[in-house]
Amino acid sequence: MFPVKNTNKLMTKLVPIVVSLIIGFIGGVVVSAYRTPSLVAQIPANQQAGVSKEEAARHIRHLEESVQKDSKDVDSWTKLAHAYFEMGAFDKAINAYTKILEIKPDDSDAYTDLGVMYRRNKQPEKAINSFKKAIELDQNNVHAQFNVGIVLFHDLGNKEEAIKAWEKVAALQPNYTLSTGQTIQQLVDSVKQ
Repeated sequence: MFPVKNTNKLMTKLVPIVVSLIIGFIGGVVVSAYRTPSLVAQIPANQQAGVSKEEAARHIRHLEESVQKDSKDVDSWTKLAHAYFEMGAFDKAINAYTKILEIKPDDSDAYTDLGVMYRRNKQPEKAINSFKKAIELDQNNVHAQFNVGIVLFHDLGNKEEAIKAWEKVAALQPNYTLSTGQTIQQLVDSVKQ
């Protein structure tokens, strides 16, 4: 048994770490989702205030029609994948990202986005595989590498491997900063304690 005092100290250290990791992951998803224009940005400016579910559904139908007309249109598939993500339709987003990768199999960013969708869909092993494929295609893809650590730490409970993944991020980009303002090295140091 741990004395209550030591347990409280441990909890005091772990809570900010866990919160930082969650915020960092969400920040990564947001950055990933906004690499192409969001659903709101794709709707004319005079219609952006309060995009209704009906408008979003109409926009998605339009994108679905676009990809039916031209199944090789990566831009439309990407917009559709992001729109599905924003609507919480993760299975459909996964299918759209998979289609993007059939057309453009060397798209590291699409593999990263696919990994995020697999994680959101509670498929951590597939998420890891997608992130690793993204890294294989672009060894400098720090977002994919960071997300490997997120999945290992939070979903698979593998602290040691998560630390290794984040140390790779620190080696690639020492100033990599989480949305909390914490650097990747500070995160690594915190998790090691």
